[in-house]
Amino acid sequence: MRSASELLPQVYRKLTRAGTDEEALLIALWPGAVGEKLASRTRPVRLFGDVLIVETDAQSWRKELARMAAEIVKRLNAAAGTVILRDVEFRVAAAPRPPGRARFAAPASAEEHDEAAAITDPHLRRLYRLSRRQRDTK
Repeated sequence: MRSASELLPQVYRKLTRAGTDEEALLIALWPGAVGEKLASRTRPVRLFGDVLIVETDAQSWRKELARMAAEIVKRLNAAAGTVILRDVEFRVAAAPRPPGRARFAAPASAEEHDEAAAITDPHLRRLYRLSRRQRDTK
């Protein structure tokens, strides 16, 4: 007789593998089940229990797809040949930001920033900062 601690890792591996297989199957079936137009605007991300998490690029698409969720679940389950899904959850994916430059340079220190900020005249403030840089480089 084997102890439960010996059996748990094997059971966990089987459950994980089964979940991954179902997830991979649903992701592969997605374009055929929803059509190319919807597939180009969406991306199935993860199967969480019996709910498929799908990302889209716009809130308007998320709302429209949420109305179609029951039909999409029916199509995916039919394509899989078994009932895997109960629901599809649509989320708006964060748009990737291209690399860019900072709009304003950070001050070298808070103390220097406070000194220059106290000068109200912009021309004098600029001259003060220039003289301070020359002094610091000597």
